[in-house]
Amino acid sequence: MLIKGDNLLALKALEQDYAGKVKCIYIDPPFNTGAAFEHYDDGVEHSLWLSLMRQRLELLRNLLTLDGAIFVHLDDNEADYCRVLMDETFGRGNFISRLTVEARAPSAFSTVNPGVFKASEYILWYARERAEFRENSGRVKREPDYAYSKWLSNPEAPPRDWRFQNLADVYALVPSGRSKHPRSVLEKFNNYIIENASRVCRLASISDSGAGQAIVELKRESLRTPGVVHHMRRADGLDDVYVLDGQQLIFYGKNVVEIDGEKTASRLLTNIWTDIAWEGIANEGGVRFPKGKKPERLIRRCLELTTGPGDLVLDSFAGSGTTGAVAHKMGRRWIMVEIGDHADTHIVPRLTKVIDGEDQGGVTKAVGWDGGGGFRYYTLAPSLLERDAYDNWVIAPEYNGPMLAQAMCKHLGFTYDPAQLSIGVQKGPPIGVQKGPPSSSSVTGMGVAPFALVAA
Repeated sequence: MLIKGDNLLALKALEQDYAGKVKCIYIDPPFNTGAAFEHYDDGVEHSLWLSLMRQRLELLRNLLTLDGAIFVHLDDNEADYCRVLMDETFGRGNFISRLTVEARAPSAFSTVNPGVFKASEYILWYARERAEFRENSGRVKREPDYAYSKWLSNPEAPPRDWRFQNLADVYALVPSGRSKHPRSVLEKFNNYIIENASRVCRLASISDSGAGQAIVELKRESLRTPGVVHHMRRADGLDDVYVLDGQQLIFYGKNVVEIDGEKTASRLLTNIWTDIAWEGIANEGGVRFPKGKKPERLIRRCLELTTGPGDLVLDSFAGSGTTGAVAHKMGRRWIMVEIGDHADTHIVPRLTKVIDGEDQGGVTKAVGWDGGGGFRYYTLAPSLLERDAYDNWVIAPEYNGPMLAQAMCKHLGFTYDPAQLSIGVQKGPPIGVQKGPPSSSSVTGMGVAPFALVAA
């Protein structure tokens, strides 16, 4: 669902039908930098900015499921003040993390200015109810860890009979088709250890105070029997423990996962994200949005951490439509709100390409997207009431009969679903109700259904 109009009014209109139903919210509000952007006036008085955000955050919280989460993307100008505001709105105990994102790198032009170059932006991550929230685990690519230098020669044998060699000596005997180019040699070696990760390992010290009592006792027993691997099985999904000569034997296989369809060395995701490239995103989705567009991979990570297929995602500062595009490709349902004309010039064309399978950029290949689905486009209706020449409140002239009926249903908590009956036979679909999923060809030609609200 794409809604064109003021996001405060849109959020109020959504509350009746969607309160407690949104699994994840990502918003990228104006940073309040004092600069005028092409599509936004990004500079209001500080207290006014906080007041505007408070109104929206309160509504956004009501829309979240109990196990839902919200990401608010900001920079240094307002991030710390917004953190306090979100503590008040969501509760300090529902804070999950402050994510630091490397958003830019110094260029030849930027390095001429004195002082520290500002490369980071921040994402404030809160749960609706921390006790209900379940965070999906995440791993990211990394360079191979060459501390894993041992090779298990006989993995089929019982652990007590295991024998080890130096990994470099084993690889030296492997026909590797070495190239004269050092980089090619390294790539072949890296591929070798990834493909054989279950046999590549290293030793790590065991702390008497940090490890469990059973592991410490296994360590002491191991010191009494040098050269023998001791094995301890563990339940509840915990990895088995192997100890050799008083040290824990760790296999490389636990660090090798499939990311974007490729087996790779990995590490646990931290709250500092430096692996998402911002260069080259200007043309993602086939639309340009200077200084405002976020990488599709960034949104994908937020959704991977908090949602599953079919969950509902909301972005009330839609911008160029990145959140909806990524959510659609990942099989999530989505709602976006955007007040500017780029709802028509940017978002509709972008989502149409996604639906038609013509968008091959961003995360398309990584998530295996090839097109499908559809969306509905709504425009906020004008205010239901206005003052006439005599200062009396009257129904706005823009409202015809069906619009007035739909507006009153909205205000009184009813569902607008009119039936046109003639001798007991219903003729055609109800006004404003679309039957069945929209096709990509019907997106831009879809009728406008009003969300009616009385102006404050």
